[in-house]
Amino acid sequence: MRNLYLLLFLLVNCIASAANTNKYSNARANNPAIGITMFGWYNSPNELNFSISIKNLGDETLTNISVANNPNVSAFGDLLLMFGPIPSLSPGQEMTNLQAMKIGTQCLDYSQVIVSATTSGGGTISDFSSVYSYYSDEVTYSHFIFNGQIDSVQEAVYQDLNSNSVVDLGDVINYTYTITSTANINNVYIYDNNSNVSNQYFNLVAHVPYTVTAVHNLTTADLNSGYVYNQSHFSSNEICYDFPFADSTPCNNCPNPGYSNIVTPLSDLVPNVITGQVRYNSNADGCATGASFVNRRITTNNGIYDYSSYTDNYGAYKIFIPNSGNFTTSALVNLGANFTSTPTSVGITSSGADMNYYGTDFCISSSTNVSDLNVVLVNINQAIPGFEANYRIYYTNKGSTNLNGSVQLVYQNGKLTFANALPVQNSATSNSLTWDYSNLLPFESRYIDVNFNVLTPPTVNAGDILNFNLTATPTVGDATPIDNFFTLNQLVRSSYDPNDKTVLEGAYISQSQASDYLHYVTRFQNTGTYYATTVSVKEVLDPKLDWSTFQPIGSSHNARVDIKNGNELTYTFSNIHLNYESNNEPESHGWLVYKIKPINGFTIGDVASSRSDIYFDYNVPIVTNTVTTQISVLSTSNFLKNNFSVYPNPATNYITIENKESLDFEYEILDVNGKQLVKGTNADSRQVDVSSLQKGFYFISIKANQGKSVYKLIKE
Repeated sequence: MRNLYLLLFLLVNCIASAANTNKYSNARANNPAIGITMFGWYNSPNELNFSISIKNLGDETLTNISVANNPNVSAFGDLLLMFGPIPSLSPGQEMTNLQAMKIGTQCLDYSQVIVSATTSGGGTISDFSSVYSYYSDEVTYSHFIFNGQIDSVQEAVYQDLNSNSVVDLGDVINYTYTITSTANINNVYIYDNNSNVSNQYFNLVAHVPYTVTAVHNLTTADLNSGYVYNQSHFSSNEICYDFPFADSTPCNNCPNPGYSNIVTPLSDLVPNVITGQVRYNSNADGCATGASFVNRRITTNNGIYDYSSYTDNYGAYKIFIPNSGNFTTSALVNLGANFTSTPTSVGITSSGADMNYYGTDFCISSSTNVSDLNVVLVNINQAIPGFEANYRIYYTNKGSTNLNGSVQLVYQNGKLTFANALPVQNSATSNSLTWDYSNLLPFESRYIDVNFNVLTPPTVNAGDILNFNLTATPTVGDATPIDNFFTLNQLVRSSYDPNDKTVLEGAYISQSQASDYLHYVTRFQNTGTYYATTVSVKEVLDPKLDWSTFQPIGSSHNARVDIKNGNELTYTFSNIHLNYESNNEPESHGWLVYKIKPINGFTIGDVASSRSDIYFDYNVPIVTNTVTTQISVLSTSNFLKNNFSVYPNPATNYITIENKESLDFEYEILDVNGKQLVKGTNADSRQVDVSSLQKGFYFISIKANQGKSVYKLIKE
């Protein structure tokens, strides 16, 4: 900082000297001559005062003496002169303690003024101000100095917030910041680059400790390094300096590559690991040459908590467990009665603190021939008029025999034009595409990428529905033929958040669909300025969904899937090296798809919701929208139900009531007691203000000539 002040000093004096040489004449040794000095000091952080002295240095009387700011030296505004022109100064006469000031200055101010006078011959002479001498031209520097003492301490405490005895996503660091000053300080601001501080703006009263708190949610990068790093300080325009916080429990031997002032080790213990391989006994040789079993759930239990993971694309799995306890591990969860596992289960005792690995492989077999095909259609991005829409078809053999057949997709050719597919379709019509497949092995999953161009308005408009129907054969002899069919009704949007959540079945299902799977898609995009090394997607699983039926379907990149405590879901994309938007927009996206069933007894009035927290390396999580699904009200006609939709739901400030058939209608928003709170017509249904409603449940009643429809609304 001292070098910076010296550089400013030399630069400004060069400017002042140049101005003095080129614009003004100043005879200092003989008649006529004039000199000026100026000294500055801070009266308060926002007020700077100056004392100015002027002296006639020559041998003749000077008149019309005036002072002005040097236009080349005005760092933080001009001085306000508290005196006017001086009529005359006789030789040797001196005027002292002339006052000037600045309001709203900075911690370091540099200023200079010019005195001008008229000689007896009618000429003009002048001089630049200096601090100490009438015969030099140094700029006046003023530094604010805080007259007080300050103590500031930051305390960090790790909390196993999800109480699963493992340091993982979902846990937090709780911070406490305490500041004490011997003087009053106003407009204090606390900054921390790794947490959101509550009440970070305040006034500090002398000798009264001020304490605030903050919470940091652990990220995957924290877990990988084993430490949380904070650069934290506080400042005020009344002290003009940044004061770093002192660590209440400094970690003297901890690595600190970023020179952070607060370093928090997560734990003295690292978790242990159960790991292994799962294969399918396709060659009846005890899995010596069996195929890798992908997306197989592996669960271990210590008598209190379940810890689950899913095998990756190579059939490998990894489950992190606490450093103590007895664990029983099995690959049989949701496998089905036609299949067996060798071994059935394996018990281990977890101990030690150096990440011990316990290897357990499983071989899955079947003594019966079962044919079972499953298909899913996923929209990879949103459909927007005039842009390309991308889709992926998954078809999976869930049985024990090899399958041959075909997959057919029917689409609306009046709203979409087919662009391309990979693999290329085997046949096509004006509104359908067909792919043949052969030798689909047990538990093998394949996919097809399909791209369409969405037509522009008025052919396709925001709010329209795109209908897709997917069918896979063979269906004869299939154990569950219902999942050989899949329907996607996609809402056309005008814009969207790149980090979002979608439930493919939509906001409403029928009572008959309550026992079927719901399919959820989470999308994310790196909108930062560099590659993301690790992306983690975390979700607290909704109690209205049966998480024992959870099944990952696919993802844009290879990911590890974990479930802890039965309801804490984490997708971890390690070493994803996800590109950033400004560098390569198409490669900056990622996504994941899973399916899950509602709980038994899911009925009218129940709402199943889902949202995700997305972590990009060290950054705080990005929270997606919340999607909900509920059973349609039985008294509502299918016609009305198919022609109206309400979103977003849950809502924060506004909702939109979509009217697909341009019907005339009236709507009411009612509380749970039936009291009318908001009403309107189709003319104002595009943006209905619900910001004044309290958080909770409401009903939206829509009445048209064709009948009446009632929806449930959640206000967040």
